[in-house]
Amino acid sequence: MTTDDVVVMERALVFMAVFMGIQTLITVAGAVGAFLAYRSAKAAIDEKVIELQGHINQVKAHIDRISNTVDDAVLAVKRGTNAVGEVVADARHAIGTVRHGVASVASVATAPKTAMALGVIRGVQWWRRRRAAERRAIQDTGSVDLVS
Repeated sequence: MTTDDVVVMERALVFMAVFMGIQTLITVAGAVGAFLAYRSAKAAIDEKVIELQGHINQVKAHIDRISNTVDDAVLAVKRGTNAVGEVVADARHAIGTVRHGVASVASVATAPKTAMALGVIRGVQWWRRRRAAERRAIQDTGSVDLVS
């Protein structure tokens, strides 16, 4: 090897050493930048978690208030249903009492009317039979016998 070759090799080695140092500095700078980015991302995520936890607590409180309101409404509906059930039972009892009273009044009031209606119907039937007999007698004999 000649001195020219040694000089070229020395320059190449120096050149490689300088660039390896620069590469090491870039790698260290990249690692530091990645660490700083990780810390800022973690801080932003922690901040959002705290903010979302506050929103979750607000929504939970709102749901609890709605749940209490719904429970109160359900209790009111149950009380109303019980009251309506009692009113229906009272109405059934009243209708039964009225039905019994109307039936009693009807049986007392309709007995004379029924007897009178039956008498009228029997009278009309007797009269129709008599008229039919008179018509047959007129057709058979040609004269009317009013004695019977």
